[in-house]
Amino acid sequence: TLLATLFAALILFAGFNTLVDPFGITGAPDIPGLTGRDTRLLDDGGRVHVADRLARGEDRSIILGSSRTVDGFPSEPQDWPGGLYNAGMRGTNIFELSQAAALAAKSPTLNCVVIGLDLDEFGTHSKAKATYWLSALTDGNRVFSLARVALSPNTFGASIQMIADNLTGGAPRVPWADTYPAGAQRERYEGGTRGMYRWYLGYNFDRDRLALFESVLDRLTANGVQVTGFLHPLHAWREEAMWRAGRGTDYLAFRAELTDLFERYSERTPVSACTPGGGAVLWDFSGFQPFASLPAPAPDQTGAHPAFYEPSHYLPHIGAAMLERMRGEREAGPMGGTPFGVRLTQRTVAETGQALLDRRRAWLETEDGRIATRLLDDVIAGDPAPEISPPQFLNRDDRTSVSDKLDAIAPAAARR
Repeated sequence: TLLATLFAALILFAGFNTLVDPFGITGAPDIPGLTGRDTRLLDDGGRVHVADRLARGEDRSIILGSSRTVDGFPSEPQDWPGGLYNAGMRGTNIFELSQAAALAAKSPTLNCVVIGLDLDEFGTHSKAKATYWLSALTDGNRVFSLARVALSPNTFGASIQMIADNLTGGAPRVPWADTYPAGAQRERYEGGTRGMYRWYLGYNFDRDRLALFESVLDRLTANGVQVTGFLHPLHAWREEAMWRAGRGTDYLAFRAELTDLFERYSERTPVSACTPGGGAVLWDFSGFQPFASLPAPAPDQTGAHPAFYEPSHYLPHIGAAMLERMRGEREAGPMGGTPFGVRLTQRTVAETGQALLDRRRAWLETEDGRIATRLLDDVIAGDPAPEISPPQFLNRDDRTSVSDKLDAIAPAAARR
């Protein structure tokens, strides 16, 4: 009797989670007033939702990345041949992104992967978020993922929150607005810059993560999938925090290594290219480019900054323009000015790296550069402690999980 009761309770628990479907993966019909609005997809449900869609294998092109991709690109960008699905995941890293790319490539429908990259994704500070273990990213099996989600207390909590959101009208919202209270944006910029200085002090690059990503790049391009990478733009204040923390030369070295990595696979022929340049293409939108060097919001400003809602995150119209640039459809930035993105190859990486240094020097001479310098001088004078997270290194199971997905990739012939 006890076992029967427990079994019945388990069925009810799983049924409730499946019916409410807070992560948008079961296909359960909406209940008006209770589950009609998917309020968890901008929060804890995004990773599970993205993995489920990739496992279904319906998309010809996907764009991967962190919250910069989630917020910085439209959810379904226009004018991309065959459509482009925004598969960004908040708080992600190259381990999860590699899993996502390998999972998506199992489908013969997939032709192109666009992926946003920067130093953040290759650090030892992060490997997988809690909902990763519920998602199909873990084992590539959608059925098993559905079972894990149905039986998870995490899902139950998200279900209750989603119902509460629907009843009260609450919901996670996009983190930007057209107008702000006076000074609110400036506080974001100052607080974000201070925090990133401490974060960069504690940053550790993990070469194993770069090797893992190369294994994915190798197998995808060998099987006809074009991979277009791009280095995310950051506002000049955040980039200067990186340089003042002593990570600028590390970034230039990372930029050069990533260029070499993409160059090794650029001569491979994709089945259906989405951007000019071969099987593996790398762009750089970082480095004090004109649109990213626009002055930070004034102390009393209420109008939105035209490009960044805070120093680490750009707005969707910037991402849309970046897609046009990578497709060769524009040269100037969204507010005018060049360069707007530079194509990185072994021939251009040194020259464009020097241009980056020149742009930094020029920006430091502006009033905005002097304000950021004084801000960081004050931070450094306080001798802040580095922001250090316990290192999370890749293990054999992690590598096996990725390699198992790579072994299941659809061949190029199936994509024709």
